[in-house]
Amino acid sequence: MRWFTFQRHAPENGWLNSVPVKPLRRSRVQRYTLWTFFTRIQLERLLRSMVLIKKIFLTADELNHLILLCRVMKRIATRCLRRWTLVYGVILIIFIITQYHKSWSKLLDLHIGMQKSKNIIECTLETQELFYRNQKLKITNCSIIDGGEGITGGPSFDNVRLLKRIVERLNYEQTIRNLDVYGPLNNNSLIVLIQVHTRINYLAETISSLSQARGIEDVLLIFSHDYYDMRINDLVRSINFCKTMQIYFPYSMQIYTDVFPGQSPHDCPPKITRAEAIEMNCTNAMFPDLYGNYRNATATQVKHHWWWKINTVFDRLTAIRYYTGSILFIEEDHYIVKDFIYMLRLMQKTCPQSKIFSLGIHSDYVSSRKSPQIHVSNWISNLGISFNRSVWNELIQCTNQFCYYDDYNWDWSLQKMTKTCPGHTFWTSTLQNSRVYHLGKCGMHHANNCTDMSHIVKLKQNLNTLKLYPETVDVTLENTKQMPISGFGGWGDTRDHKLCMHMMNHYDVKTQIQNRFTKPLKR
Repeated sequence: MRWFTFQRHAPENGWLNSVPVKPLRRSRVQRYTLWTFFTRIQLERLLRSMVLIKKIFLTADELNHLILLCRVMKRIATRCLRRWTLVYGVILIIFIITQYHKSWSKLLDLHIGMQKSKNIIECTLETQELFYRNQKLKITNCSIIDGGEGITGGPSFDNVRLLKRIVERLNYEQTIRNLDVYGPLNNNSLIVLIQVHTRINYLAETISSLSQARGIEDVLLIFSHDYYDMRINDLVRSINFCKTMQIYFPYSMQIYTDVFPGQSPHDCPPKITRAEAIEMNCTNAMFPDLYGNYRNATATQVKHHWWWKINTVFDRLTAIRYYTGSILFIEEDHYIVKDFIYMLRLMQKTCPQSKIFSLGIHSDYVSSRKSPQIHVSNWISNLGISFNRSVWNELIQCTNQFCYYDDYNWDWSLQKMTKTCPGHTFWTSTLQNSRVYHLGKCGMHHANNCTDMSHIVKLKQNLNTLKLYPETVDVTLENTKQMPISGFGGWGDTRDHKLCMHMMNHYDVKTQIQNRFTKPLKR
């Protein structure tokens, strides 16, 4: 490579001219210095773009090692090949291909796992932060256990911006695992959508019960998380009996720790009067609920999460865009009987006039009847709700009834939605001999210990008397039930109303963040 220099002089006429002189070849030291400078700039630009594309986490030492590798290869190339840039380009191409070949989820967990060495410091900082927020907690092996909510596990995220981008990226990819083993989804299949928080003990029982179901190999399990937890991710990714997918609630309190929709320090305390709130000049002083209380982010998150996941599954997941079959909605603390798919198909065949199907009622009693009972009414049981896309298209026409109803419970809001939707009647078939049982004895409505699993052992023993795979069912038409005059409150803040309506807007997740990421390669 030759480097040309130009000598400039001022002629008599005054205008400048550039006259090329004899080419000069720079010394080896000069060329090496220039190459090192420009190589570092090129590599840093390339790696910054790769961080945006695949979020590859490289430290300063790893960057220096990569540059040193290129320097060594350059020395070898200058001795063996005159066109060393060809080898340099090959090195970069191999590096890019190997990084794309690696699993994205493994890269994330690898980066998160490297933070375990700082776990004690992180726990101390998080404990101090939670203490200042007056939240009840206790520390076990440097893992935060939120009072009554179960073990969260894993390292805490002090970098909330990083966690937000991780969640965005995972929602963008929409990866379906075990697809190569069990094949694509069809309209005769079933989708089971599971809402997950932090109670990993209950979730393990739910997954175990699903693994015993007949026909589970044709099911797509979609886990919707409102907390990013490594142990829960490992549990879900260990499933090998069917196809699985994970999505993450992007408005969770884990991401928005001290701002709305989380609990902001400028928000009004839930149990103060309106006069006290106005005197404090807190953010939502003018918007208490029906009973004069102010919002609790822990309670409102559950309703927001339920509404977001149902909008996402029906309208934003590319893989099931043309799926018209049934979707079953359960939660992390539900125990599923192994003939639930058979019973759902039998109910749909027996009661074709019904639009919504519920696979259980809130009772631990296990019936030994040979012919299960089905009650048809306009009342929805919140255990094992199932409906398809056509019903969803009717429900979304009454979004206001859900988003503006002053009740922090998603199930009562859904009742309000189905009962007051003008021009639509939503008949519901409810199975009285439950195939879905509620395990939760701790959580938002209970203050018990989440590690007590004795009631689950008793339930499994009682299920031995249940008659599975019945040939017929008894159908009974129930009288119409009336809704309560008012809701249970907790949903009076106008910001919650606006966020709920915003989730209803049919925006595409990929379109929303396409300016932040490059479209991934097809695998």
